[in-house]
Amino acid sequence: MDFRLSEEQLMMQEMVRTFAQKEIKPVAAEYDRRVDPKDCFPWELWKKAHALGLLTLPLSPKWGGGAGLLTQVIVCEELGAGDSSFGCCVGAHFHKVDLMENLFDEVQKEEFIPELIKDDTYAIATAFTEPEHSSDSSLPYDEPGVAMKTFAYRHGDEYAINGMKRFITQAAVAKLFIIWARTDKNKPISQAMSAFIVRAGTPGLSIGHIDDSMGGRADARAEVIIDNLRVPARYLIGEENKIFGPRMRTFVGHICTVAAKIGEARTCYEETTKFAKTRIQGGKPIIEHINVGTRIADMHVNLEVSRTLVQKVAWARDNQYEHDTKMMYLAQAFVMDVLTKIYLDVLEIWAGMGVQKEVPIERYFRNHFSTLHAGGTPVLNRIRAMKML
Repeated sequence: MDFRLSEEQLMMQEMVRTFAQKEIKPVAAEYDRRVDPKDCFPWELWKKAHALGLLTLPLSPKWGGGAGLLTQVIVCEELGAGDSSFGCCVGAHFHKVDLMENLFDEVQKEEFIPELIKDDTYAIATAFTEPEHSSDSSLPYDEPGVAMKTFAYRHGDEYAINGMKRFITQAAVAKLFIIWARTDKNKPISQAMSAFIVRAGTPGLSIGHIDDSMGGRADARAEVIIDNLRVPARYLIGEENKIFGPRMRTFVGHICTVAAKIGEARTCYEETTKFAKTRIQGGKPIIEHINVGTRIADMHVNLEVSRTLVQKVAWARDNQYEHDTKMMYLAQAFVMDVLTKIYLDVLEIWAGMGVQKEVPIERYFRNHFSTLHAGGTPVLNRIRAMKML
């Protein structure tokens, strides 16, 4: 068993690590402090990431991409080490690009992928979650009429869509939307879900409340209001009523956001270790107190375990070797629980200093807990996996 990264992956890792430390980390706090949540989206960093070719990595070699999921999680960990809010944005973007690559037909790819490649302000939103429905729309509880309420019906050569979406990442800044809707009111959601490609600015599509979250503020999350939206039938993704299975099989993007969160937890661990070596209590550095030193040792091994699990899941998907979709969900659930323990221990070690704005620890803490539910809570992801046993 060989855990070594390839030369190309090591070069990519080093390049992104340098970018994160020189470009992202110095400005992360400034973006986080902005009052208007829409202004928190870091456009300059987004453009620089595009210039480095990072935002198109999941595309096939035909489109200038070709990076596998393992390379993507390596990239996201390094971005997250600079700021998990931005790293999670890129991880979510990878998921959307992966959907384009795997679910769009060739005609749709020819229309939309060149726009993604050329435009360094091209953000994509996948409008799935609703005010009253989220988790139940991604679980195969086959009861007709439950879950997603956004409804689309075909009228000639177009679909009419009505509904509302909530907590949609990058909706406030997106140029392209993937709208998930029910297309049969009499069947369970697993047999009635469809997806549509919609450009921003299309009549009937508008942005409502922009979320003002305590952390993860680069997400530009917002409500999406869908009021008699008309979409050409050619923008239906796949077959009507049959997108549920393909969506679940390609649901890989959140493993990248998990990697970004590992990156910031790594930074938090490193800064906590330095602090514990210089903070004197009882006549010696607090790292020499057993209750502090052993916690920091646990942080180290928990980060190693988390990274190994995420990278193993990504490698398995790339190589289609023992690839198991439920492990995507279980890895996310496990890592979120582990990182939560790390952050709680970190706050206790830093004590009163840990919640002061003058140190970044409190921002790391806010970022983690604000996105703990992204892609589903740990409990939900265990239920998703349970349904696949």
